[in-house]
Amino acid sequence: MVNQNNLTTISIEYLYAGLVLQDDIYNYSGTLLLIPNGNTLTDNLIEQLKKFNNLEKNIKVSPRMYNTLLEYGAPQRARQADIEEKAGYTEAKNQTKDMLKIVEITNTVPYQQVYDIGELMQERLKITDPAVLFQCINGTNEVDEYLYRHSVDVSIINGLMGKWLDLNEDDMGSLVILGLVHDVGKTLIPPEILNKPGKLTDEEFEVIKRHSLYSHEILLNNGSFNDKVCEAARHHHEKMNGSGYPDHLAAEDISLYSRITSISDVYDAMVSKRVYKNAQSPFAVLKQMKEEQFWGLDIRLVNMFTEYMPRELLGKQVLMSNGVSGIVKHINDKNIEYPVVEVDGVVVATNKDLYCVSMLIDS
Repeated sequence: MVNQNNLTTISIEYLYAGLVLQDDIYNYSGTLLLIPNGNTLTDNLIEQLKKFNNLEKNIKVSPRMYNTLLEYGAPQRARQADIEEKAGYTEAKNQTKDMLKIVEITNTVPYQQVYDIGELMQERLKITDPAVLFQCINGTNEVDEYLYRHSVDVSIINGLMGKWLDLNEDDMGSLVILGLVHDVGKTLIPPEILNKPGKLTDEEFEVIKRHSLYSHEILLNNGSFNDKVCEAARHHHEKMNGSGYPDHLAAEDISLYSRITSISDVYDAMVSKRVYKNAQSPFAVLKQMKEEQFWGLDIRLVNMFTEYMPRELLGKQVLMSNGVSGIVKHINDKNIEYPVVEVDGVVVATNKDLYCVSMLIDS
C-alpha cells in the first residue's frame, strides 16, 4: 500500500483530458490505485474515474501532480471563461442560445435578434485580436453547449475568412449572419439522433442530412434573410466533386458563401468535443486540411486558411501531451502538425510522443 503521507488531496474536477500521467492516481482515501502513471486522460476515462471513486469529489495524487493540476486544471476553465467574457464571446454565445431556443419552439428565426448578434460579432471582429477569438474557439468546451458554440464559432471563422479575402462590408455581414443561422435546421432533428454518442446508422445519417434543407426552409419562410444566406445554409455540405448534399452541386455551382462556410464548419467540428469524439488540436486539423483529408472542400480557400491560421497561433500558449504548457515559436508549413514550442525556456520540436493537445487561454 502506498504511504498516504506522500499523497495530497485534490478535487477530481481538476483532471483534464490530454494529461499524460507522470504519477499514479489513487482514490479519496489513498488505499486504491485508480489509474497508473503512463496513461493519458480522456473525457471518458475521467467520467469512469468518478464512478470508481464512489462519486467522491476528491482523489489522492503525488505533490508533483498536485502542482500540475493546480496550474492547468480547473483554473484553466476559469481563465477560458474570463477571456470569453472579455472578448464578447460569452454574450454572443448566450444570445445565440436564446435565439436557437426560439427557433426550436416556434420554428421561426427571430431576424432582429440574429441581426443584433451579427452586429456584435462584426464589432468584435474589428477590435479583437483574431488570436483571442481562435483561442475561444480552440479552447476546452462543454459538450452540451455544442450547437450554439458551433454557430458562434462558424460566424467568427466566416468573418475572418471574409476579411482575409478582402470582401466588402455587406458580404462580411452576410457571412457572419450565415454562420449564426446555417444550422438552425438541427433544432428539428430528434435529440436522440443529433446527440447520439455512437456511430450513426445509414438511416440516422439520412435524418441528420435533412438539417440543411430545414435550415433553408426556416430562413426562407422568415422572409428577411437575403437569398445568398438562405441558399448557403442549404448548400454548406455540398462538395466540389458533386458528392455532397442535398443537391449534389459541384465546383463553381456552389456559392462562395457556401464554400467558406464548409471550411468553417469542418474546422470547428474537428477542434470541438462532441458526445461521440474528443477534440483535436488545431495543428492536427490544419495538417488534415493541407493533405485534403476533408475531401470536397475548395482547395483554394483551404490553402488560404492553412496559410493565415498558423499566423494566429504563433506566440500562443498550448497544453502539451505531458501536461506542461509551452509557447508556439515556429510552425513549419511542411510539418504543420508539430510546431516548435518553447517549454520552460527550452525550445523543442514536437513530435508524435510530445505534441500539442489544445490551446491554453491567457486571461
